[in-house]
Amino acid sequence: MLGLPEQFTPDFIARLEQLRIKTRREYAGLGKGSHLSPRRGSSLEFTDFRPYALGDDFRYIDWGLYGRTDKLYIKLFKEEEDLLTYIFIDASGSMGFPAIDSKLEAARAFALAVAYVALAAGDRVMVRVLGGKNGMPGSAFVYGRHRIGELAHQLSSLTPSGEVDLAPALARELVSIRRAGKVFLISDFLAMISSVERALGLFTAANMDVSAVQILGATELEGHGLQGDVEVVDSESGERLRVVLGPRERERYRQTLSRLSDEIRNFCLRAGLRYVLYKTNQDFHAFFLNAATELGLVH
Repeated sequence: MLGLPEQFTPDFIARLEQLRIKTRREYAGLGKGSHLSPRRGSSLEFTDFRPYALGDDFRYIDWGLYGRTDKLYIKLFKEEEDLLTYIFIDASGSMGFPAIDSKLEAARAFALAVAYVALAAGDRVMVRVLGGKNGMPGSAFVYGRHRIGELAHQLSSLTPSGEVDLAPALARELVSIRRAGKVFLISDFLAMISSVERALGLFTAANMDVSAVQILGATELEGHGLQGDVEVVDSESGERLRVVLGPRERERYRQTLSRLSDEIRNFCLRAGLRYVLYKTNQDFHAFFLNAATELGLVH
C-alpha cells in the first residue's frame, strides 16, 4: 500500500488510525488541530479571566461573575492547534551492521508508523536523516495522511553509511528548527553514554518532548561471530583491529551492550524522556502497539 514497508498491513494501519501522539507539554502549532496550545483561543478548555475591554466579543462575558462582582470579565480558553512532530533517523554505518539484523529497515518502519499516526490525526511531520546515503527527505513539514506514501518513497532507497556523532549532528539540525514540538529519535545509540546523554539533552534544553527509540539487532546482542581470532571493523570509521575472543570476552561484550541500554533508559527516566528498546527478532506489530504508551502515543 502506497509503497509502505511490508509491516503496514491493512489491519496494522487500522490500528494506527486509533492512536494519537500525546505530549507532556503544550506547544504552539502552525494551524488548527486537536492539541491544546499555550496560545489563547476558542476551545472548550477554560484557562483564565481578564477584564472586559471595548470591542471584546460579548459572548465570552461571564455573566455569573458580573452578578457577583458588578464587573465585566471575559472568559479565556486554550487554542487547539496541530502538533509539530519531528522524526530523526540515525542512518550511520552501524545501523547496517550486522546486515542480517536489518536495523535500518526497522528504524524506517518505526519512523513511518509514527509519521502515519501524526498525519492521520491532522498533525504536521518533519523527517530528518542523520548520515546514510540516498533518500533524504526534505526539511519541510508534510501534512495529511496521503503524504505517507511520499515519505515512504523518499526513505525506500536510504542505505546506512558514514560516521555520525549524534550530539553535533542534532545540534546542527536544531539550528533550523523554529518551533518546539514532539521529537522521536530512532537510533541504535552505539556510542559512549556521555555522548548519548549530550544528544538527548539538546532536546530537553530546547523544551522538546522526546521519545528515544533504541534499535538493536538480535545477532548483534548475542555477539554472533565474535569468537576466536577475528578482525573487527568499525562500521562507521572503517578502522580495523585483530583480536582474540573467547567465551569470557563474548559475555563481557553482551553485558556491555545490555548495560548501555540500561544506562540510556535510566537517563531518560531521570530526564523525563520516553524510551523503548526494540530488538529486531521481536514482532514489529505487537511491539509497536504494546509500546504505544512508552512511545508517547495514546488510544
